[in-house]
Amino acid sequence: MSASARIGKGYVVASTFISAAVIVVITGFLVINSWDAIRQSGLELFTSEWNPPKQKFGILAMVYGSVVVTVISLALALPLGLATAIFTSEMLPARFRLYVKSLLELLAGIPSIIYGLIGIVFLSTWVEHAFDLQSGRTVLTGGLLLAVMVLPTIITLWDDALHNVPRKYRETARGLGLYNFEVIRDAVLPLARTDVIGAALLGLGRVLGETMAVMLVIGSIDKIPGSVFNVLVPGQTMTSKLGREIAETAVGSLHFSAMIFMGLILLLFVLSLTIVALTYFYNPEQRLYE
Repeated sequence: MSASARIGKGYVVASTFISAAVIVVITGFLVINSWDAIRQSGLELFTSEWNPPKQKFGILAMVYGSVVVTVISLALALPLGLATAIFTSEMLPARFRLYVKSLLELLAGIPSIIYGLIGIVFLSTWVEHAFDLQSGRTVLTGGLLLAVMVLPTIITLWDDALHNVPRKYRETARGLGLYNFEVIRDAVLPLARTDVIGAALLGLGRVLGETMAVMLVIGSIDKIPGSVFNVLVPGQTMTSKLGREIAETAVGSLHFSAMIFMGLILLLFVLSLTIVALTYFYNPEQRLYE
């Protein structure tokens, strides 16, 4: 093995260990700082009552809000993002593709607070009038806003994933008599499956981790609605709750520990979904074309 190859291998190995160490350190920090809440409140942390003066710190309402907002946003963004990526990669003329991708990347780079302000002015007003509500700051509004925010990122990553599949596979599929739709479905998408899943996971992480924009449009009610399918009520996500209250808590207090525990649950949630996706959907053999 040449010196440059050894250096490259050492760099990759070192980066892997550093990344793993960072995850371990963050997890350890969250566990240590949330231990008081775990020890004193126990299973009461998984109730829906959040009342700091009474030392009640149930996080279930925030977990519910995070799950529902994530489901709404991804249910809208993933199908629309895939359809748009197929259009820009497979159907849009090459001379226009660069301009469209540049625009999408600009949209992906807009600060979340700007999306939040637009959501307050336009999206929440639309939801209020469309559903005849007293306030448009609802769980549905948060999900819709996150779908808009994550869509440019998903589209540009999926466009790259599809565009990177070598042209020879398309030509071979067409030579077998497949129509364009069948070429995309049976040749391009299976080969790009790994990168498509990776982009979806990045979108999931963006949705779960978004704070400011959601905090502005979702409301601030720590309550699970009577019907879990009712998304036209104000709610709270774990990130919006942390953004609202963490600065108001005293470090070392039970309230602070409960907030850190919420962050721990959020981290474990993201890690669990990532591991499940990589275990059941990730197939490195599908990247042999590279």
